[in-house]
Amino acid sequence: MYSNKNNEGIEQFRILAAIMIVAIHTFPFASLNPELDNLVTLTLFRVAVPFFLMVTGYFLLGSFACEPYYPKLWKIKQHLWKLLKIYGMAIIFYLPLSFYNGTLRLSSTFFQLVKRLFFDGTMYHLWYFPAAIIGLMLGVLMIRFLSLPKSFILSVFLYLIGVGGDSCYKVFGHLPGIKNFYKVGFKLFDYTRNGLFFAPIFLIFGAVIYQKRKKNQHIFLLTCSLVALLMESFLLHHFTRVRHDSMYLTLPIVMYFFFSFLLNWQPPFKFSQTKEKTLGIYLLHPLVIALIYFVGKVVPIFANSLLNFLFVLLGTILLTNFLLSLKRKFKPVIKTFLALRAVKIISTENLAKNVQAISSCISEKTEIMAILKANAYESEAVICGRKLEKLGVNFFAVATLQEAIDLRRAGVQGEILILGYTAQAQAKMLQKYHLIQAIISIKHAYELNQQQKNIRCHLKIDTGMHRLGLDSDVNLLKKIYQMKHLTCEGIFSHLGSADALDEQSVKRTKRQIQTFDTLLKDLKKLGIDYGVTHLQASYGILNYPELNYDYVRPGIILYGALSLPNDQTKLKIDLHPVVKIKAKLISIKNIIAGEFVGYGLDACLKQNTKVGIASIGYADGVPRALSNTGFKLFYKKAEIPQIGRVCMDLLLLDLSAVSDIQVGEMITVMTHSETVAEKSGTITNEILTGLGARLEIKQ
Repeated sequence: MYSNKNNEGIEQFRILAAIMIVAIHTFPFASLNPELDNLVTLTLFRVAVPFFLMVTGYFLLGSFACEPYYPKLWKIKQHLWKLLKIYGMAIIFYLPLSFYNGTLRLSSTFFQLVKRLFFDGTMYHLWYFPAAIIGLMLGVLMIRFLSLPKSFILSVFLYLIGVGGDSCYKVFGHLPGIKNFYKVGFKLFDYTRNGLFFAPIFLIFGAVIYQKRKKNQHIFLLTCSLVALLMESFLLHHFTRVRHDSMYLTLPIVMYFFFSFLLNWQPPFKFSQTKEKTLGIYLLHPLVIALIYFVGKVVPIFANSLLNFLFVLLGTILLTNFLLSLKRKFKPVIKTFLALRAVKIISTENLAKNVQAISSCISEKTEIMAILKANAYESEAVICGRKLEKLGVNFFAVATLQEAIDLRRAGVQGEILILGYTAQAQAKMLQKYHLIQAIISIKHAYELNQQQKNIRCHLKIDTGMHRLGLDSDVNLLKKIYQMKHLTCEGIFSHLGSADALDEQSVKRTKRQIQTFDTLLKDLKKLGIDYGVTHLQASYGILNYPELNYDYVRPGIILYGALSLPNDQTKLKIDLHPVVKIKAKLISIKNIIAGEFVGYGLDACLKQNTKVGIASIGYADGVPRALSNTGFKLFYKKAEIPQIGRVCMDLLLLDLSAVSDIQVGEMITVMTHSETVAEKSGTITNEILTGLGARLEIKQ
């Protein structure tokens, strides 16, 4: 039951589909006109379950079919795990009812239990989960080892087998040869509307529509297919004895046009929390059906099928909303400040503000390649990466292969460029995780090419910084572009003095820019498609805003700081710190004048002093160089001077000016890393990347 907020028609129809499923299990027209249940409830409302499968196919299998790489497979695995967890919890929740209605028995054999778990569900509505799980896994295998068209043909074949064991069983199920096939099949499962025969076609259909993504609504064809579905249902229900009626020959055709319609539909109404409410209605309605069944034995009014349906629907909606409100109200807090020693607080709101500020500095054609190396300057790369993707940033850069793999395993979907060296022995990892490698030398290029793995890469050019990079020699670069196993998708360099505006620094930077631009022109003359270009890091953005390459690579400014607080830049932008550090006050002592505090003889108290000890030190990233510099911490709005030498695990404080502070309170150690850097005699980059692993993380 996947969702995507960019498709409002899909999102809103989820609730309507859930209501249809409630109707299927309550037969609302049974007391009025059973024919209506045949044509509406058991025919038209059968679009509900295929709809949910097509949503999954569209958003998961569709993107996987386009790019069958690790990032897309990760999303599918996460979805499968989620389905498994929901299914497992639902089985446990419905165990009493399952035994009451006889679906499960204490005398059930192992084979019967397997049959229930993998095909039929332990309650009549839970069959969807194993069907979706098996169908999705089958869909992935088909797409991986077959083309999407062949996968579709195979899914149609499986569906036709399913139809033969479902609505058309009395028509085809007793033909010679086929009868024995279904006889064996129905020992393995009660119905063919399962993950083998029913789910794959709708999942694959979703993927097919994703690849086409046309805006045609086909209203006429949808209408014709619905009429054909009704006619098929009428003929089957009146002239044969239907074994089951989840699968019709014309249902996939209806779903193709209907789903295409929903992709373009702008509903006049809007439900909130559609994903949660849909799941709640789907899971809980059998419980409400059971409750009303028992009440109906006392109150005859529930004997009316339409009233029964309405009461079940209303009761399910009320129960779902009640449980969702409880979830919001009593959402468990895993960690509280009381339990913390020292904490690193990440503000994704400030990250978003910094992205907006950077975007205002660059041209419309230029995009952001966010630097996430060193754990996003210790601002937590996974947290920042996920937030940046939501903000529309889809390209990231890291320093090492392991950093890239960690992001992939955490579900970051965007492109990831490794700026540093990756050894030839690890080439297969670049391919597995769908990563882009910077080529830092001609030797590096040959080494990777010799591994005979198709490797995506960007060429790193040494334009005058003389650190990593290839010489700006077009004949040399041409050889790399022609290497069989390297796909060169971009070219870039790095500016060594862009952070300064003195004459010599500007001269050096302009020489680097000219070298890079000349190289691009020469490559173009040779007919070489050099791919995307990027040159500016943080200070390149602020001091050379007139440049127009495909990407910029903001690092330190993305996390809300300049390298030094007094750095002069051409552009002034409003930056917001992404990281804040707090530590717990764990002890308070009253020390008399004349006593030394902490290590050594650096700090001798001139008067009686209330000394506090905070649970943070240089092992957590508070530089020892801050010792006795007059560095201030904060409690509420009060300044607290640091005294003595910074210890490995502890910090001594002068609390004389703070009368209301108590042991257990949290003290702000760092809000602006620039201040800490200035006091320590270093740059903010070093302060942020030096934050210790012991700091607990809060958002």
